[in-house]
Amino acid sequence: MIHENSEDEDRDIIQALLLKISHLHLSKMHQQLLDTGIHPRQMPMISLLGRNPGMSQREIADKLHIKPPTVTVSIRRMEKTGFITKKADDEDQRVIRIYLSDKGKELELKLMELLKKNKGCLFQGFSEAECYLMKNFLQQMVANLESMPVYARDVEFEGQQCRRRKDKIRSRRGKKYD
Repeated sequence: MIHENSEDEDRDIIQALLLKISHLHLSKMHQQLLDTGIHPRQMPMISLLGRNPGMSQREIADKLHIKPPTVTVSIRRMEKTGFITKKADDEDQRVIRIYLSDKGKELELKLMELLKKNKGCLFQGFSEAECYLMKNFLQQMVANLESMPVYARDVEFEGQQCRRRKDKIRSRRGKKYD
């Protein structure tokens, strides 16, 4: 007798595959970047500064959705390796502006080429329509995750729909929020 996977088992398999893809991608990128002196998680900051020179640390944190201390550590490391420079803002000396150095600009070009090659490898065997569908599915998953409650006690299910409990959702300080 052939046992068919239940819908829950299929979802577990999908979740496991997404985790494996994430792990493999980060691992491969780490290996590819060993000789550059940066970590794969610093790539978005290099790309962002290449497109938007002179951002403040707060602007970088907001744009990349990471915590300011994380930005501070990355900036310190990239400044030490010569990929970025810092300069006080002309109008407000308390604000430090971050720029890619010439070495950082060269690295950005190399990284963009590497990402282009990796994208070709990652999506080989997929049609344009399949890539479009995958992008839509993943965007929906991102939206679902963004609306997911932080605390397990705040989750309710209606059939297969996960939603946030609105009646008793409270912050850590006990105040209601939506």
